[in-house]
Amino acid sequence: MKKSLAIIGAGAWGSALAIALSEKFEKIFLITKDKANTKGLGNQHETLSVPFNSNISIGNSFEVIEESQAVLIATPSSSFNSVLKNLSPHVKSKPIAWVTKGFDPDNGQLLHESFSKKFPSHHPCAISGPTFAAEIVEKKPAAIVVASQDKMTRDFWAETIQTSNLRAYTNSDIVGVQVGGSVKNILAIAAGIANGLGFGANTQAALITRGLAEMTRLGEALGADKVTFQGLSGMGDLVLTCSDDLSRNRRFGKELANNIPTDKALKNINATVEGFKALELVIMIANNHQIEMPICEQVLAVTEGRTTPREAVNELLLRKPSEE
Repeated sequence: MKKSLAIIGAGAWGSALAIALSEKFEKIFLITKDKANTKGLGNQHETLSVPFNSNISIGNSFEVIEESQAVLIATPSSSFNSVLKNLSPHVKSKPIAWVTKGFDPDNGQLLHESFSKKFPSHHPCAISGPTFAAEIVEKKPAAIVVASQDKMTRDFWAETIQTSNLRAYTNSDIVGVQVGGSVKNILAIAAGIANGLGFGANTQAALITRGLAEMTRLGEALGADKVTFQGLSGMGDLVLTCSDDLSRNRRFGKELANNIPTDKALKNINATVEGFKALELVIMIANNHQIEMPICEQVLAVTEGRTTPREAVNELLLRKPSEE
């Protein structure tokens, strides 16, 4: 059993990982946003069915990192840079990885690029894949991918993250793994819209398949290996997030399908909808690289109120026929 691990971010995913990894560590330090968040969390995250184990210490101080062997970031992408800033005085040479998904909203870069600017001596590592927090704490079997260009780094985190119920695979394509983890959330919003409109399995299959094509085009333009998108962080995460209402992005799409305004739909979800936060940035990056992403573009149009959900579907169906 290892000594200690610090997890920054006490949302559903950070809390689930704390519970799952507590069987491997003598101590888990779960770092919350502030004192109010620490108090509100109590002994169990509100969306999870399993309480925190006794060896999980919950607080808002970054100083506990100095007692930890490694650091895992589990905050939304919007908080990523502020976390790195707070982390800097305490981390020294400790291994750092993140399960955060999305682009950096501060500069439009992938998270590993922002990370490398602040920690040039570290090897960046992104962990992604088809995993719902609620199922991880219930010990339902799952698989995840650990991505880093450095073999020792990805092997370390694969061994760290793997449990008796969570199988870890490694991948050197950190660009592709991160693109998949970001774009799939937008496509899940589209899947929610389609489901909310009453469309069936045919629609979902077409949406997932053509969404994967959009994701792959963008990834290749940014330097990713197209094979990555056939794996856990691409097709795997896309199928999961588009197919089940445990996905907050899919639930957000269903809200939009009922003609609920974006701001009210976000309030109804009452949790971070990463796909919505990534929308404008992903479309901007795609436009800069002259990449067509028609599904993502229509999701953006719906959230901005420029079209209705049904008009967005019609627009996609009426596009000129093209080669697959």
